[in-house]
Amino acid sequence: MIYYAVHAKARMIFRGITEEMIKTALAKPDKVGFGHNGKSLVFKKFGKRVMKVVFVNKKSSQVIVSIIWD
Repeated sequence: MIYYAVHAKARMIFRGITEEMIKTALAKPDKVGFGHNGKSLVFKKFGKRVMKVVFVNKKSSQVIVSIIWD
């Protein structure tokens, strides 16, 4: 299950990012990494832009913290 922090939802609206794009990035990332304080990162190219998804893995879910166009 995927949950979205309030900050992440606001960033999605502001940046024109859909839930489907995030699900695609999580399922088939182009690159993975680790962020601060145990957060995970995935990167996915959409057209000429690269989206970075910052999230935390929980027992049976993922919490999306933020989404950024790199």
